[in-house]
Amino acid sequence: MIRWVGIDEAGYGPNLGPLVMTAVVLEGPDDRPPDVWGDLPRSVDRAWGASDRLWVDDSKQVYKGGKGRDRLDASTLATLAATGQNLPRSLGALFQTVGAGTLDDVELSRWIDRGDPRFPPLSSRTLCEWTVARRPFEGAPWRVVDVRSEVVGPRRFNDGLAATGSKALVHFASFARLLAHLRATTPENQNLSIRGDKHGGRHFYGDLLEAAFPDARVVRGPEGPDLSRYELIEPTGQRLTLSLAPRADADDGAVALASIVSKALREHWMDAFNAYWLSRISGLKPTAGYPVDAARFRRSIEADCLNQGLSPADWWRLK
Repeated sequence: MIRWVGIDEAGYGPNLGPLVMTAVVLEGPDDRPPDVWGDLPRSVDRAWGASDRLWVDDSKQVYKGGKGRDRLDASTLATLAATGQNLPRSLGALFQTVGAGTLDDVELSRWIDRGDPRFPPLSSRTLCEWTVARRPFEGAPWRVVDVRSEVVGPRRFNDGLAATGSKALVHFASFARLLAHLRATTPENQNLSIRGDKHGGRHFYGDLLEAAFPDARVVRGPEGPDLSRYELIEPTGQRLTLSLAPRADADDGAVALASIVSKALREHWMDAFNAYWLSRISGLKPTAGYPVDAARFRRSIEADCLNQGLSPADWWRLK
């Protein structure tokens, strides 16, 4: 048996809201990688495919044009249910279920003043309950064993920038924390095969991996635009193979699930943030937090933030 892992993020580019990165861990035979679509043709489909199946795809395909939010929630909850965990009933419980910590830890509690919001929300609850009840991952030759997320709020993101001077290094630090979690939670007699998208335009990760994991031997494979591959060999002999390639969230089902969970967490974080400010400022329109529109939103809320003693570094990502 081997653990097959997909890692993907949401929110690398915005000025508002968190960076979210998730690892979805599947355990199965080592003779071939899991094929989420091929192994489960009756219960799983691509985005905007059969309406009675679980949608697994790049999250930008699942949720686009303002449609598909309920599908993000349904796929997220079905993936969590497959691990055997108790399902969250609030937003705070959702973050804790994926190991991201409390609402304080993800820097969301200051934007919630009416109690921990229900999760899933009414807008997706019926689909979520129906999807979970169908157990869409049942019958596969592998099983979902873990879902783990890093949620880096604006203050923590800015602290990382101050410490490293690089947005890319803040991103890699989250990635390294997920790898550390995987190393710590995988039995020594099991190897790991991890896939993910390239980190921006970076092709070379060997030096970063060696600095993050000095106790492991890092063996470098091909490093280029199409693939960057590495093997981390533990003192115990356990092996972690890491492959980073463009569009992995469209080609690998585990990476697609990680993309969906990351996007769902970020969208719900932004829902709470937007709700707080829309209740205070009449006529304000919500934001997704990306540049240009984020600047519009900042102009509307900055004076109120200063009156509350909140500096922009508490809520505005500097890069």
